[in-house]
Amino acid sequence: MIKVPADAGEISPEWITEALKTNGLIRSRVTQVEAQTVGQGVGLMAELTRLSVSYADEEDIPSSMIAKCAARNENRGVAQLLDFYNRETNFYNKIGGAHCPFRVPTSYFGQVEDSTYDMILLLEDLGDVSPVDQLVGSTEAEAFDKIERIAKLHAMYWNRTGDPGNAWMYDFMSVEEGVKLRDLVYGPGLEPAIEKFSSHFNSETKQVCRQVGKRYVDLMGLVSPSYTFLHGDYRQDNFIYHNESGEVVIMDWQISGAGHGIFDVTYFICQSLQPELRRQIEKPLIERYVALLKQYGVDDYEFDTAWHDYRLLILFCLIYPITVCGSLDTANERGRMLGATMLDRNLTAVEELGCAEFLK
Repeated sequence: MIKVPADAGEISPEWITEALKTNGLIRSRVTQVEAQTVGQGVGLMAELTRLSVSYADEEDIPSSMIAKCAARNENRGVAQLLDFYNRETNFYNKIGGAHCPFRVPTSYFGQVEDSTYDMILLLEDLGDVSPVDQLVGSTEAEAFDKIERIAKLHAMYWNRTGDPGNAWMYDFMSVEEGVKLRDLVYGPGLEPAIEKFSSHFNSETKQVCRQVGKRYVDLMGLVSPSYTFLHGDYRQDNFIYHNESGEVVIMDWQISGAGHGIFDVTYFICQSLQPELRRQIEKPLIERYVALLKQYGVDDYEFDTAWHDYRLLILFCLIYPITVCGSLDTANERGRMLGATMLDRNLTAVEELGCAEFLK
């Protein structure tokens, strides 16, 4: 274990030499490193810095990479409470590109300092890429593509999260986790979210959100008992495309872990699709998800069960916009717009799909 830098400013040539040699990625040493902040106004839970690295001799590893470090604002407390940084570094160290059925950034080094909760990931610099704006929303073609990709990952780990080799997977849908999320995340964020974004609520949706807080743990127990490995934050902002090849890369694995597979699908649909498009394709998307699971060998999950779980988990998904709107630092304008958009789409789905019936 080497000392994790508190931020990108502490990444010296000596440090990055040691980090890259840990995984046998370089033979010589780093002679110079230059840092440039990237992604301002986009992320909420970490800081991104582009590193330009010079080596003493020719190396196979690129000379440009991205350093992902712990957030230096109040969002860090939420990250530590829910162990976001270990969850993401574990994904890259345990699954990463070698055991994932779709493209993710290559990871060169990842570590969390337990005593300080400092974190660093050295990731592939994807270069000429375009993010997909969640505020604009997914197209129909993009939506079906994302369901195709996540279904394959879910099938790989379906009912295998309890295997000895998967003990590292963070169980974020257990009763214990539900109590933590209710009492330390959703509850504290709820009334501030209603106050700060009052124009986005009506009397009925306020009541629904308050009831979700009271019934949060009970609701989790109503989901069908199928577990797999989840992305956890499967939304439009976390997909990027190479401008030349069009290749899709799935980013940001901080909320990954063991849970109900349909959650990734639900979260994507209710918070990354414009309401008009969601109404048109939500059932076909879930039908396609179930069909893909069967194609990949999962034969114990039918459409009726998936539709029930989808409607139920739309309530569970409220924790994301409530947290963003009520608890997190949204000082940048885009952060505030993202919270409002997620909230509006989620609440619209709650109303239109009659999800409040689960609260009776």
